[in-house]
Amino acid sequence: MGPVTLFRQQHKARSRRSDNCLAAAAVVCLVACGGASDSATPTGDWSRDASVARADGGGGPIAIKLDAASVFKPSVDGAASAVDGGVYAPATCGVSTTTLFPRPAEVMLVLDRSTTMADALPADETDKWTATVSGIESAVLASHDATAWGLMLFPKATDDSACCQMPANDLSPVAEVAPEQQSTSAISAALAQSAPTGIGAPTARALIQAANYLVARGTGTSKYIVLASGADPTCASDSLCTGASTIDYARTKETVAHVASVLGIPVAVAGIALPAAGNVIQPNSRVQLFTDLANLGGMPNTTKGQAAYYAAGSGAELTAVLATLSSQMTSCSFALPGPVAWPDNVVVILSETRIPQDLSRQNGWDYADRGNSVVLFGKPCDDVHNMAGRASLSFVTACPAAAIY
Repeated sequence: MGPVTLFRQQHKARSRRSDNCLAAAAVVCLVACGGASDSATPTGDWSRDASVARADGGGGPIAIKLDAASVFKPSVDGAASAVDGGVYAPATCGVSTTTLFPRPAEVMLVLDRSTTMADALPADETDKWTATVSGIESAVLASHDATAWGLMLFPKATDDSACCQMPANDLSPVAEVAPEQQSTSAISAALAQSAPTGIGAPTARALIQAANYLVARGTGTSKYIVLASGADPTCASDSLCTGASTIDYARTKETVAHVASVLGIPVAVAGIALPAAGNVIQPNSRVQLFTDLANLGGMPNTTKGQAAYYAAGSGAELTAVLATLSSQMTSCSFALPGPVAWPDNVVVILSETRIPQDLSRQNGWDYADRGNSVVLFGKPCDDVHNMAGRASLSFVTACPAAAIY
């Protein structure tokens, strides 16, 4: 049940020769002198030399040296001066600052469609499935601009011809809808074609496959899972559907812990028709399980007096739950407006705090999505989450001859 892993692009310093060095009297800016768009590229004889970076792999300011052999070489110095008989191009470039905003978080809604979802809700005569579908559609419609919603149903069988049905290979998951913005219509269509007729509740298999699906997308955007279910996880043997021997509590808890702590994908838990109060003296085994799953998933409900999972006893309550979760599921990936010609001469600032680049992706920032995004890791990402959707980055850049302080 090994998960796939993210591919991380390595950024290597590169340099190119220029065939017309003596004609270059000034350095052309990364963006444009005086602070224009980040996506602008050098012009004239410099147009083919848009990828020069520090030779030592560092990220500080650099200048282009014109030596006697008419070869441009990176050099760690932003000033105009003579060194070893050569001259540095004068530092004529300006510094440009662009405000970046988070990409929408990718959220996979893992929805139980087992026969238990056909049961009536205690509060009224509406069945769990009808209320759940109504709540999902309302919540997704309200937030589809800010959140990239996806949908994975479990089990996959549409009748009683098979039980506990999920793809046999956890590395080949099947999602009904991929996480995308404006996915309301696709999710509504998938739900309209489904019904609570699945036999068994392979919750553990569904969760690990949802996580593998998200990781395999390879994007730098923050990813989340929302489990919406009210059934006991079963299918412990992947072949039996009902009975005490099929209860799959242990593996389900292990899966949630693995997804949250190892893969780094938080799991929020919406308990369909489970009690909302968190002070039950003697909770039954299902309530205790969902409490454990919510805590292990890293996104528990912290409202005083309420359960650790998010209780949804009606469609309206589920809409409110998903709206709350959507506001919390903030992405630490920030889209760049275009390719960065000089990616090693930049500064990233969050709330007036300069964030260091960290190629190990532990505590700082790094490029992602083939250089089209800046992603924060560690404490800076935690700080973004604490800003509750109000975060923005200052991305400061210039051509190599202009030092950024």
